[in-house]
Amino acid sequence: MNCVRSPCQTDAVNDEIPGVTQSEAERLSLIRYQLIGIGDALTAPPPVNTLAINLMQDVVEATFAAVGDRVRASVPARADFDKLFDAVAAKVGGQDEIVGLRAAAMALNNARVGFKHHGNQVPDSTLRRHHDVTQTLVRELVTTGFGIDLESVSMLLFVQHPKVREFIETAESSHRVNDLSRALTYLRAAFNLTIDDYCDRKSVDGWRSVFDIEPSGASAQHSDGLGIGKLTNGLKEWMKALDERSRLAAIGVDLSRYAYFDAVAPTTIPMHHAGRGPYVRVRFEDVTDEHYRASHSFVVDTAVRLAATDYNLRTVRVNRRNPDGYDPEFRSEEYLEQGRRNAEFRKQREAVAETNID
Repeated sequence: MNCVRSPCQTDAVNDEIPGVTQSEAERLSLIRYQLIGIGDALTAPPPVNTLAINLMQDVVEATFAAVGDRVRASVPARADFDKLFDAVAAKVGGQDEIVGLRAAAMALNNARVGFKHHGNQVPDSTLRRHHDVTQTLVRELVTTGFGIDLESVSMLLFVQHPKVREFIETAESSHRVNDLSRALTYLRAAFNLTIDDYCDRKSVDGWRSVFDIEPSGASAQHSDGLGIGKLTNGLKEWMKALDERSRLAAIGVDLSRYAYFDAVAPTTIPMHHAGRGPYVRVRFEDVTDEHYRASHSFVVDTAVRLAATDYNLRTVRVNRRNPDGYDPEFRSEEYLEQGRRNAEFRKQREAVAETNID
């Protein structure tokens, strides 16, 4: 197995936040990512959503530890949560925004201990109160300890492919202006490029990926007057769908979450012309913020998980698509120039037709 990284991939990027090191940025990125995971866990039906209490306490402790390292707080080894809280709060100057949440933070810790060690379930209303405390405390700690807004930290530091990061960032900016359809379209582009790049770099003969199971020649078109061609094309589409799901399963993609994402995100049909992006077809009209957040979490999870277990084989497919071609809005200069020539040609034809009529 060759574990050399693809030339198109880069190390995790530093967002160049003033005064924050690369390792600190990665730590804060995980903290912000944990907060999103808590929101997803809370949407589970009771009593399963009680598991979120563990995640809340984990992210609060992780934030205290990160800030403690940053400000050089003297924290005893294996300190209880209250000792960790007091040591860090004292080191950052006893900020009212943090100290004022001490009682609520202790209640959160007690709820986690009661659930983890004694099986005490937490009522839904109490869970949501603890969630509010978690969100507020984590953000106040980051602001006080690092002098930055947690929202300024990218969650994409561990997504290695630069174009995938770009697509997800475009999705996030579209989500901020409530353009959910465009946001989901770019999540689809990010997912497709993640999967194709991963598979294309794992080939033995340079033509087929080791994850391809469709037989050679299965994509050939057949047509006749007996309706067999229609049947053949239907079987071909079925085979392609089976091939796609089998490929995703072999890679390790969560197929249950993929089915949800595939249902709500616009589909994209690759255009083989090198000069433009895919054709986009919207199947699910009434998208909501919940659809976007679940899809965003799924796509980022997939990209990060594949990056953590990546490898290359001896060869790479020779017919790999340009990463720009996954962008639904991409048009090359050659493609645009061809469009201008076609428009000018149509204009000339219309002028000649009008002259003939006259």
